[in-house]
Amino acid sequence: MACDFDITKENIYDYIIEDTPGADEAIKALSGICSQRADSQWIIAHGELPDNRQLNISSLGYFTIPKLYGLMEGDADISALDEIGALRVLGQDNLQADGSNVLIGYVDTGIDYLNDVFKDRLGNTRIQAIWDQTDKTGTDVANTYAHFGRVYEKDEIDRAIEADNNGENPYSYVAQRDTSGHGTLMASISAGSYTDGYVGVAPGAELLVVKLKQSKQYLRDFFLIKDDVPAFEESDIMLALRFLEDYAIRLGKPLIIIFGLGSANGSRTGASPLAEMMENLTKKPNISVITCMGNEANNKCHYKGTVMSALVPDVMEINVDGTGKGFTMEIWADSLDILSVSIESPSGEYVPRIPARMGANMEYTFLYEGSTVTVDYQITENVAGMEVIFVRLKTPVEGTWKFYIYSLTNIKGSYNAWLPLKQFSGQDIYFLKSDPDTTLTVPAAADGVISVGAYNHYTGAAYYESGRGSSADGRIKPDFVAPGAGVYGIAPSGGVKVTGTSYAAAYAGGCVALLYSYQVNVKNSQMINHNDIKAQLIRGAVRSEYMVYPNPVAGYGKLNIYMPATGVTMARSKPASRFSKVDLPALGRPTMAQSTPSRSTAPAS
Repeated sequence: MACDFDITKENIYDYIIEDTPGADEAIKALSGICSQRADSQWIIAHGELPDNRQLNISSLGYFTIPKLYGLMEGDADISALDEIGALRVLGQDNLQADGSNVLIGYVDTGIDYLNDVFKDRLGNTRIQAIWDQTDKTGTDVANTYAHFGRVYEKDEIDRAIEADNNGENPYSYVAQRDTSGHGTLMASISAGSYTDGYVGVAPGAELLVVKLKQSKQYLRDFFLIKDDVPAFEESDIMLALRFLEDYAIRLGKPLIIIFGLGSANGSRTGASPLAEMMENLTKKPNISVITCMGNEANNKCHYKGTVMSALVPDVMEINVDGTGKGFTMEIWADSLDILSVSIESPSGEYVPRIPARMGANMEYTFLYEGSTVTVDYQITENVAGMEVIFVRLKTPVEGTWKFYIYSLTNIKGSYNAWLPLKQFSGQDIYFLKSDPDTTLTVPAAADGVISVGAYNHYTGAAYYESGRGSSADGRIKPDFVAPGAGVYGIAPSGGVKVTGTSYAAAYAGGCVALLYSYQVNVKNSQMINHNDIKAQLIRGAVRSEYMVYPNPVAGYGKLNIYMPATGVTMARSKPASRFSKVDLPALGRPTMAQSTPSRSTAPAS
């Protein structure tokens, strides 16, 4: 059913529904509903929450509620381009590998379209279209992709640029602005034009941009997210991906999607609506998807536990500073196991073992603390096929909270637990016995996508906050690492140094655009295979002779585009100059003593 009402209103809830037998009945059960398709597998529905339902995992299902995603951020310096071999590739005219005849798509905070770094040599924009999801001016004829926001196309953007050159107000023509700067930085690093001694990786590429709208308040309240932190809905991101794909087909050009956001919600097996949609995109010709690993490795956000006996629980301890709204936590069992929990507060108040029942939703109040805990069981989550226990702890008091994990089957007894993104909670929450591995954010575990971690290209040391692999089901992640610590980019305010794995993904995405450009311009390829591109980058990664690869920190090594683009083998790193035994002493894990870049005017992403 088409949407004939404003789906951006706060009283309108968003749902993600898999298009399976019975999906039509599920949609009809939500009265006053409208829907739009993300792809052949997923439907995004909108409507008021029925009176007989509550917003919880048990009544609606785990994946039906959109998860929230945050930004992965933590002098004209283009040294990173030299580090990854991009300058050498751009300097060889015979390769014709500058990103031309290729589209790079961004799902982010928008773009500073007036900046010279996104113009060609004639001063015209290189941006083919911007979908501003935040625009409230109404649906225009160009926006046939969704029921909200506005699409600005190239001729409109050029008109706004001309108005700006003539001293007029450009925003009366194209109202979109990047007030965050994250999207502008991502685009400048991956595809900035030659400007005042600066250049991005793929200066010849054309751009497609989606400015995401902020999440609705009801989801922020449900996930207990701090009010002033950017957060974006999974459903809006999925519609953004559809827009990018449809527009690329319309223009008849290959598409590279660079995704610099991440979520702490999910199994880290690649089984989530967004991850599966990205996986499906990479199976199509002429489309690649690049994601970042997130910046959670040093936040003590992951716990890996084992229940040794059906009678003896594993004890998972969480330190809480007692500030903020509270937090959510997800516990994912092995697919063969069924877990249940009991909870003990810092004062010793005890919630007995909560039975694991299909669709069970239980809420308890700790009388002495005034804290409230809600526990949802999904014995078999529909996408991952694993049990998930979803915990919401509201207004927790300061101290150590203990979760006793029981296994009903005790077949393997292993499980993983993850706390929310550090910026979402706004407080100091961490596992006392944390595991730095498998700290990648969603959707980086998706098998087909290129997942990128970060390192410090100035020192060769690992960026200690870069999310680590492997995936929860044992696959190699990251695929490789790229510069992401103290790298230089162009923000709306000017040039800044920034840190975060999202910027590492931007470098990698620009390199993918160079390979695509070579295939189109020199080889005249009509059907570029994403897996071939991914394999080329992995084979071309720089690896130290003193390291074992792959490993959970660096994957298959450090990104270098020169060998994949030219066939020339790069020299291997020298001892202690890049990832070495000094940097990664045991099983590739970095030490806490590693050097980290000083943070500058922009946060880590």
